[in-house]
Amino acid sequence: MNIQKETLLFSIIIPVYNVEDYVSQCLDSILCQSFSDFELILVNDGSTDSSLKICEEYKQKFPQIILISKENGGLSDARNTGLKTAKGEYIIFTDSDDYWQGKQILEDLNHLISKTNPDIIIHEESRFFAENDVHCKYNQRFIKNKIGKFEDEVLNLVYHDLYVASAWDKVIKRAILIENQLFFPVGRKSEDVEWCGKLMHYIKTFSIYSKSFYVYRQARQGSITTTTSAKHIEDVYEMVKDGINSPKTESEILNKALENYWACNYVVILKDFYVLSSETQNQIWHDLVSWKYLLKKGRNIKVDKVMKFYKFLSFKTLIFFLNGYRLKRSLNKKRRASK
Repeated sequence: MNIQKETLLFSIIIPVYNVEDYVSQCLDSILCQSFSDFELILVNDGSTDSSLKICEEYKQKFPQIILISKENGGLSDARNTGLKTAKGEYIIFTDSDDYWQGKQILEDLNHLISKTNPDIIIHEESRFFAENDVHCKYNQRFIKNKIGKFEDEVLNLVYHDLYVASAWDKVIKRAILIENQLFFPVGRKSEDVEWCGKLMHYIKTFSIYSKSFYVYRQARQGSITTTTSAKHIEDVYEMVKDGINSPKTESEILNKALENYWACNYVVILKDFYVLSSETQNQIWHDLVSWKYLLKKGRNIKVDKVMKFYKFLSFKTLIFFLNGYRLKRSLNKKRRASK
C-alpha cells in the first residue's frame, strides 16, 4: 500500500496511554483487515509503561502506521493531534484498550460508502466483561430506515441509544470535522458528550453498519471509564448546560433530537450526583431542578426507564434511588469482569 498518496479512505486514530497489556490486541485486530486503504495513527500520550516501545515495534513492521509521541495532554488532546494529522476521507476513532472483531470490517464499510456516501456511519459496540461474557445491545433492530437523511431518523437514533455520546461508534467524514472545527474540548472529562452534541448540527446523511465489530472493554483496571470522578460529572453538567442553552437550529426535528440527547446526559448527572462534593451539589442544585422538564417519556430509552420510577418518587428521592442503581451497576460490572 502506498501511504504517501494524498488521500486515503480511512484514518484510524488511536490515542495510547499506559495500555501495555491491551494495545497489541487492539493493533492486531485492525492490521489484519482485508481492506488496505487506510492509515493507522497512533498518538502516544506520554505513556510511562512499555506502550510506546510496543507501538514502535509495530511501526517498524507495518508501513501504514504513523506514530506520534507527545507529552501527556489527555484523551482529547491526543485525538485532536491525530485528527490534525489524518489524510483519510473518513475518520475512525478507536480506544487502545478496545479491539475489533472480524477481518472484513473496513471492506464492508468501503462497500457501504461506495453505495451511499454518508456523512456518518453508526455502528454498535459489544461490551467485554470477560472472555466468556461479551454482550451486544443490538438496538438497531428497532430502526426501520438504516440509511438516508439524518434528520428523518435522528429522533429514533437518539431514542434507541444509537446516537450516543461516544466517538468510537461513529465513522465520520473528515471534511465535516475539519471544516467545522469539531475538535475535542481539552481539559474536560467525558469530552465525547460535548463533541457528539455539536456534531449533530452538521450531519446530513447517515448509514447504520449492521455488524457489531467494536469490542468495548468494561471495568478495566486503570481505565478512565472504570470509575466516575467529581471532575467527570462537573464537566458533564457544564456541557449539558451549554447544550440546552445553545441557539436553536432551523430544524424543529433536530432541536427536539438535541434536547432529547441532552436529556439522556442530564440523567447521567442525576445518577452520579452523590459523587460530587456537598458544595458543588448546592451550587448546581437550582439548575438541576430547573431542568426537570427534560425528564419526559419518549426522549430516550434510558430516560424512559427513569420515568417509570419518577412518577412514584419526588425529585430528591429519584436522585437517591439512581445513586443506588449506580452503585449496584458498578459492583455488577466488577463482578462480571472478575469471572
